Amino acid sequence: MKVLVLVVLVTCLAWDSGYCLSQLRLRRFKLEMEEMRKQDPTSDLWIEQRLDNFHSTDYRTWQQRYFMANEYDSPSGPVFLQIGGEGPANPIWMSEGHWIEMAQTVNALCFMIEHRFYGKSHPTEDVSSSNLSYLSSEQALADIANFIVNMTEKHNLGNRKWIVFGGSYSGALAIWARLKYPHLVFGAESASAPLHALVDFTGYLEVAQDSLTTMGSGTCADNLSRASALVASHLKSDAGRKVLASSFRLCKALSDDGSDDSYLQESLAGNVMDVVQYNRDNRHFEGGGKSLTIKDVCRIMDDVTIGDEMKRYAELNSRTLDMSGSPCLDASYEKYLEDMSNTSWTSAIGGRQWVYQTCSEFGWYQTSDSPHQPFVGFGLKHALHQCQVAYGISQEHVQEAVKRSNENYGGRSVAEVVSRVTLYNGGIDPWSNVSYVVRDLQSPREQQIRFGPILSMQKKVNRKEPPGILTFFVPDTAHCAIMYPSSQNDSLFLKEARKDVQTALLIWLA
Repeated sequence: MKVLVLVVLVTCLAWDSGYCLSQLRLRRFKLEMEEMRKQDPTSDLWIEQRLDNFHSTDYRTWQQRYFMANEYDSPSGPVFLQIGGEGPANPIWMSEGHWIEMAQTVNALCFMIEHRFYGKSHPTEDVSSSNLSYLSSEQALADIANFIVNMTEKHNLGNRKWIVFGGSYSGALAIWARLKYPHLVFGAESASAPLHALVDFTGYLEVAQDSLTTMGSGTCADNLSRASALVASHLKSDAGRKVLASSFRLCKALSDDGSDDSYLQESLAGNVMDVVQYNRDNRHFEGGGKSLTIKDVCRIMDDVTIGDEMKRYAELNSRTLDMSGSPCLDASYEKYLEDMSNTSWTSAIGGRQWVYQTCSEFGWYQTSDSPHQPFVGFGLKHALHQCQVAYGISQEHVQEAVKRSNENYGGRSVAEVVSRVTLYNGGIDPWSNVSYVVRDLQSPREQQIRFGPILSMQKKVNRKEPPGILTFFVPDTAHCAIMYPSSQNDSLFLKEARKDVQTALLIWLA
């Protein structure tokens, strides 16, 4: 009997960078770190990893955090390993999520490891730019490979096969692990994976506009557009800037030199971007309170009793601040750059590390450069400024890094060359714009038409699996929704997609 080992790269976070990290996203980074400090440290386990996986004469090592749970384990069952993304590994994932539901079905032994340079996994004494040179997706993939080899030996797993799972950035890692280490990784199941590195990610807000229209109202995006334009108009005068400081509950007055202007516009747009990206998901088990939905946003923006569009925008901002427990909005770009340039581990809550990865590998700056979206004021030039100030990475080097990432991993074309890989994308998720999506699959039945022939081929004895990612496009869901615990409120599309993903897994295990 063959027993398979599964690696699950999950932790689908909200910290995916915009043109820079808004205060909403920074606050959530801080909450993640606060939750991590409350965790029982006795559950922490550690594995020794090499600092530089690609230089054989560099013998420096560090300790990477991981977790283990054997509640569902049986000697003939598979092994699941969940690997975190761009934030602290949360042990709640050891008992919650769709992967745990599948672990119970197949009697899996479960592991989770934390991504280097996040959470408690500190490879270096600080996060200076020179030390961050050891933070990359390639190093993380090598860590995964080393973990597989070491855990196989430590737990006597023999020749069991490994399958990787992941969501968002770690979803891309899952697919790339299958690509780069096929002798170790037998298959991959991924959610909302951004596969195409891109400097000016204008498509993010284009999808967000479509989602506001289809899931909110026909007037919502236009009202947001007028609100953003009114903010831009007020920024042109001293009197207008004072109005903005009061209306949007800024922690202090906007700078006279205009350096805060783009950061303010991006932070206000970020309130909407976050709602769209995670609309009606089921991630509250990780901690935190209720979130606004697209319908909530559009209800506010369409409410003429509040006042003009800018007053409605201010009301949305106040609602967001109140729900996050923040007294004011810090729109100081200078303060943001100071925070992002702080290299101590006590201050490095994760934002500095992730933005470094966008500057050194991926780009993905969600600018307002496209005319087919509601917002104004935060363009690519300002987005790239943070790379130069915080890390000494020039615009030219960002462009080169993004080009190299696509050359290294193949961008979307990886979908045509790997086998035994599934990929979920939500139709209202802006990140689907840089993932691999087959948009003509609009219903569970249409999914099954494509799914069935592939599964029937895989059932044939000694038949090699055909190359190509098996895609699941779920039109009414958002970022990584398939990964969270099942809920009675899940749409029919999402329920069917979960079943199909598990079906693919079971066939691989057969």
